[in-house]
Parts: sequence; C-alpha cells; structure tokens
Amino acid sequence: MPTAVFWVVLFFLEGSSNLTDKGKSTVVGLVFITTFLIPALTVVMFKITKVIKDLHMKDRKDRLMPFMFISIFYLIVSFMIDGQQWMTPLLNIVFIAITTVVVVTNGITFKWKISAHAAGVFGLLGFVVALQRAFPSTHHLLLPLLLSIALCGIVSWARLYLNAHTPKEILGGALLGFGVCYGSILLFA
Repeated sequence: MPTAVFWVVLFFLEGSSNLTDKGKSTVVGLVFITTFLIPALTVVMFKITKVIKDLHMKDRKDRLMPFMFISIFYLIVSFMIDGQQWMTPLLNIVFIAITTVVVVTNGITFKWKISAHAAGVFGLLGFVVALQRAFPSTHHLLLPLLLSIALCGIVSWARLYLNAHTPKEILGGALLGFGVCYGSILLFA
C-alpha cells in the first residue's frame, strides 16, 4: 500500500512535490524497498527459522511476531524519513497514517485476526477518495480511484475464497484502513 499511495501522490496529484520524475521514481522505489521488500524478506526469514509455521500465517498467533517486527520497522522508517528534503507535509501525513494502520493492526492481532490485506487496500482507497475530496481541482485521480476499487474487490474476494478470513475480519480491516487513511487526509492535509 505505501508504494501505491506514494505513487499516486507523487505522480497524479499536481503540485505535491518539486521533485523531477526521476526523483519521484527514486522515492517510490525506496518506499517499495523499505515498506514491502524488507518486511516480506523478514516474513520469509521467520518461516525459514521456523518462527512461523507457513507464509500464509493462518493462525493468529503466527502473525504476532512478524506484525510486531513490521510495526517496529515502520516506526523506525517514519522517524528516518521525517525531515528529509523530499518529504512534503502531505507525504508525512500519508506515511504516519500508514504506520498507524500497521501498528493498530498489530495491536488488534493480539486479540483478533483482522485482515491486514483489507486494511492495506482499503487504506489506499481511503487515501484516493480523501485526496480527491481535499484537492477537488485535481482531475487525475480517476484511474487510481478505479484501480483502488477493483483492488479492494479482488483482494477481499481472494481472502474469502482462500478461507484466509471471515467476512467480519475483512470488514474490520477495511474499516480500519479506510477510516484512518481517509480521516488523516481530511483532518491534517
């Protein structure tokens, strides 16, 4: 989700950054590495070292250690990128909101198996809808909006089809992701 949100903000929201297209691509690449690649490799490492049973983490207890590590990693990245020359106030709000979703998802996982996938894709949708509302002169968000809606449907259906989550777990993730991300833009942007 962070990679997609940074891509939307940097490439579809006019005036969101003074970076060149190459600079924007570099930022999106760094966000991908720090928020997807490193956490994904960490989960694989947990599987190899038998900290978790499998990569699907169907058991709520299997999710605790990876989610805790990923939450800590997101918090560290949040502090590291704050104040960077390319970090605009809007991008800072976006990353803090994403980190909030990750940390709250981790906290909820101690008691309930909320859908992190739903939280992520519905968070993306929340950002896109809120950005359109907060910046009504922006007419370039139709494609990201349609892709976000499609992604929400595909991911939710896939989680149900694979019996990875119940409808309530998906709804919980969807409400968390959409609510935090939508609210963060409307309240702070």
